[in-house]
Amino acid sequence: MPLRLSRGDHVDTYCDAPVVDHEGRGMAEPEESESELAIPVDYVPGARGHAVLAVGPDADSTEALAVWRLSPTGRAGGAWVVRLDDVAQDDQLVHIMWMLQGRCLVGWDRETPVAILDRVAHVLPQQLISTLRGHVLTVPELLTEITEHRAAYAEAVDRQRAVSTSKLAPLAWPAEVPDHEDLAIRLAVQPRAASPVAGSALALTSAVAMTAQLWQDTEQARYRRKYLRPLGEPQPLPPRWLARLRAAADNSAPATI
Repeated sequence: MPLRLSRGDHVDTYCDAPVVDHEGRGMAEPEESESELAIPVDYVPGARGHAVLAVGPDADSTEALAVWRLSPTGRAGGAWVVRLDDVAQDDQLVHIMWMLQGRCLVGWDRETPVAILDRVAHVLPQQLISTLRGHVLTVPELLTEITEHRAAYAEAVDRQRAVSTSKLAPLAWPAEVPDHEDLAIRLAVQPRAASPVAGSALALTSAVAMTAQLWQDTEQARYRRKYLRPLGEPQPLPPRWLARLRAAADNSAPATI
């Protein structure tokens, strides 16, 4: 079912007739109602989603691996915590990791998820390790892409303002794009986490979902302006991010358990 790119904020609906003040000057150009901007944001054709890996203490202080499986927009669809001492004893981890095929690993940096893969490489098929290692996204690069698009849209508004007889307000974002370090600090405390390692995975999961929401807010603000619609139909994710998810899905291999 389509979800709206919205945080539930109230948006006024304006008539389409030109609006002029008592001195004949153009007033603010109307924006579209939020109800006209519903697009699917969780089902993304050609993309399976993300995976989060974290290593740290379990509830009993035993070192463990947390594995979270996420949709393209960061919705959790599976979560596991496996003690590292047990990974060589059975094939539980192998089954879990095969469920990540066709997805992009995501981390605060590239090195951390790759290093975690290396720690369990001795119990996983090399083909799976290579595929996962080849598709890693980082939160900073996702935030940067959104910042780039917001800047481009703001420039488009400036160009329109130069030729418009109406007053054009700057694009307003429900939330600014944060610095990734500030975001990591903000999400570091996860009070509902069952263990420290689960908290680390939940923090990163929250970062992916929040970043996807920032993009959805961006597209909603853009698409309300009719003169910005020629830039394209609203997309559930930024183009580079979406292309990386689709590339990972295209390169998935059949499980060999």
